[in-house]
Amino acid sequence: MREESEHNRLLYYLICTTFLAFILAGVFACNRVNPEPPSAQNFDDSLTADSSYVSAPVLFEITELEEKVNKALGKVLVQNATIKNGIARPLNLRIERSGPIRLAFNGQKLSFSASLRIWLSNPFRLSGQDSSDRVYCALHVRFRSPLTVREDWRMQTNVELENYRWITEPEIRVLGMRIPVTRLADQILEKRENGIENAIDRAIFNGLRLDREIARIWQNIQKPLLINRNFQEVWLRPKPFAVLVGPIRGNPTELVIPMRIKLRMESLFGPKPDYALNLPLPRLQKVASLPMNSHVSLLSRVPYSQLSTVLNSFMSGTKLNVINHLVDIKKIRVYGGEHSLIVQADIKGAIGGSLYFRGRPVFDTVRKELVMRNLDYDIHTEQSLAKVADWLLHDTLKDTLQSTLRIPLEEHFTLLPDKIEGAFARAKAGKKARINIPKFELSPKAIAVRPDGLQILLHADAAMMLEVVNL
Repeated sequence: MREESEHNRLLYYLICTTFLAFILAGVFACNRVNPEPPSAQNFDDSLTADSSYVSAPVLFEITELEEKVNKALGKVLVQNATIKNGIARPLNLRIERSGPIRLAFNGQKLSFSASLRIWLSNPFRLSGQDSSDRVYCALHVRFRSPLTVREDWRMQTNVELENYRWITEPEIRVLGMRIPVTRLADQILEKRENGIENAIDRAIFNGLRLDREIARIWQNIQKPLLINRNFQEVWLRPKPFAVLVGPIRGNPTELVIPMRIKLRMESLFGPKPDYALNLPLPRLQKVASLPMNSHVSLLSRVPYSQLSTVLNSFMSGTKLNVINHLVDIKKIRVYGGEHSLIVQADIKGAIGGSLYFRGRPVFDTVRKELVMRNLDYDIHTEQSLAKVADWLLHDTLKDTLQSTLRIPLEEHFTLLPDKIEGAFARAKAGKKARINIPKFELSPKAIAVRPDGLQILLHADAAMMLEVVNL
């Protein structure tokens, strides 16, 4: 009898335990949500960036040019030239400069001024007189020339004599008498002026190598530029392909060559991208006028892993009190589909499982950020929550996610001028030139949801100035 009673109590305990297990299982089953994930298909068309162009007046200091010209020109301009004058023996002529050539630019033409010394043989020397007897004179000359840049990047002049004045007039002595020969010297100078002009032309052509000055800059601007290190490295990769130049202008102290580089630009996330230098300078394209405005069309690719990293850094491990129910955010994942951005939130606590949100990324032009607008539950998630936890549908979880999912475009792109100036100064090109970007106005144009991430098209209007130094 006693054994039968013990058996009944054990059977009762098993029945109660089993019933409680079924109840608990039902309770936990009701607090889990496992909706069907939105499919990753149906994406926006890929965006294409227009060609960009960077315009800058390239400034050359006249003093730097003077140094180049004087070094290339040398001291002697005409050496042992022979002139037949028709009235006496042939003349031997030597012309050298007694000081540096000075340059100036009036906005249209380049002018050269210099003091010259001339030695010529005595045209009236008597028979048997020392043939080394020379007539000495000194004068100040002024030349002028238009200045152009050829398609092969070489500077070209066409120097011609503008005027001159005698400092020491030439004269000879015959039987102790002084005979002025200024008119003869004038004729000799006029006949030999081409020799002086050609010497200056050659000095400009060989000494002012614009191709050499720009080649290093051309190569350095092709190197990927690190513009951000937050969460993941962001690189800007320019690809120049053409150069335009306008008419040279300037003032007495500097030359200004309007120049425009055409290029394609893109930004990339991740490690430093591979690149190959386009080494030779392209053939220079000459145009009648060239406004000094710059336009950048920048196509940026933001991978979904980058967006997931941003959200997880703020949301992972967060505990939310949702109408007296604690919800823990375990992990966030972002991907694209159906022309929308899809956010998967894995949660635990008062309810467990995965929630799916969808929304369209847009630009916040005031804060200069990429944000989510009208973020809401996916239809399958909404149906599941209506059955097991409708209280979550009326809370601010989606608002919290929407306010957190922000990508600061200002940090990525509007700080670009300082990044470019700094990188340019640190590069080898910075030893030859200085760059200044006083204006950089960014405007977003389009966003596309693609299989591997977001494509963001931005335009920027800018002003730039490039000064070549240390020729």
